[in-house]
Parts: sequence; structure tokens; C-alpha cells
Amino acid sequence: MDIEKIKILRNKIAIPLDIAAKLLKDNNGNIEDSEREFHNTNIKEISVLAECDFETARESYNFCKYDKTKAIEKINSKQVIITTRENPTPRNEIGFILWPENRNGENYKTKKRNDAFIPSADFDYVINEFRSVFPLENPWNTNIEEHFDICGTNWFDNKTCRIIINKIRQAKIEELKVTKFKNELIEWLEDKLQYADYIVVYGNL
Repeated sequence: MDIEKIKILRNKIAIPLDIAAKLLKDNNGNIEDSEREFHNTNIKEISVLAECDFETARESYNFCKYDKTKAIEKINSKQVIITTRENPTPRNEIGFILWPENRNGENYKTKKRNDAFIPSADFDYVINEFRSVFPLENPWNTNIEEHFDICGTNWFDNKTCRIIINKIRQAKIEELKVTKFKNELIEWLEDKLQYADYIVVYGNL
């Protein structure tokens, strides 16, 4: 066992003595390869635990200065983007933010961030289904909302959301990318409706 190499490796990355020794053994005493294997293993674990691709895990891991726990938390806090785009990226744009609430108007605190963003151009594919269930009673002031508000907040109770899902399923679709988008939206809604009393749809125009 090369004690000097173990010391060098442990100065580079904070790991126990036995792990340092194993890494060096597995990499024929090469310090750089041992360090690279250590980080790649962590990135792979992050991608599994955070359910993301390797590149996303790597970027978060590097940003969090090789802190695996913080990297996972960072990935889990990202807003979900539901879109027809092939490579969606977070950006400031007009669209709709969706999130689940309980009957007291409180957001749910879960391991993963619960809200989703849909660009306005994509929401056009389902806006008629959301509009079709109006008029609806506002749960906080009992006022009757006659129309879907594209510039404000709309509350849909659990039962109404399931009606919307069925309408989205029944709508005729021609483009593959639109089918994929609608399926992702339905999947997101159904996941949240397992526990949510309301789904809020907010237009940020």
C-alpha cells in the first residue's frame, strides 16, 4: 500500500482511508483515475436518486462543489417544464404555472418540487379543456368564476381535474410531439391528484 498516494488522494477528496486504498488499487495506483472514478460514481448515484440524466447530475454535482446531498436537493427543487420542445430549458417567458394545494390553500411540501411550467404556446393545446369546465366556484370566496383567467389564478378541485384529464385524452391529436406533451401533462396531473385537493393554474402574463 502506497501511503503517500493515499494521503495525496485524501487531500484531493474527503474520503475514508479504506475507500482511498480501494480506489487506488482498482486504478493501479493512478491518483487522477481514482479521483475521476470517485466523482463518476457519485454522479451515477445522483442520477439514480434524483431520476435525471448523467449530464444534469454532473452539472449539479460540480455546481454544489461535489456535495452529493446538495446536488440531489438542487435537482429536486427544479421546476418541471412540460412542453413540446425537444430540449426544454428554464427561461423567463409567458406561460402557466401549475401546482397542487390542499383544502386549506397550502402548498404541499414533498421531496421533489411539485410545480410545473407550461409555455403559453404549448398550453394552447389544452386550454379549451380547462375552459370547458367553467363556470367554477372559487373555493376561497365562493364567488362564481365564469371564465378561465389567462392572466391570473384558477383553482380546479380534484374531481374537476379528472374531468379535464378525460377531455384531454379524448381530444383528437395528430402530431407526435403534441401527444407526448399531453401524456406528460396527464402523468403530472394524475401524480398530484393522488393527494391534492386542488390544482392551481396561474397565468403569468
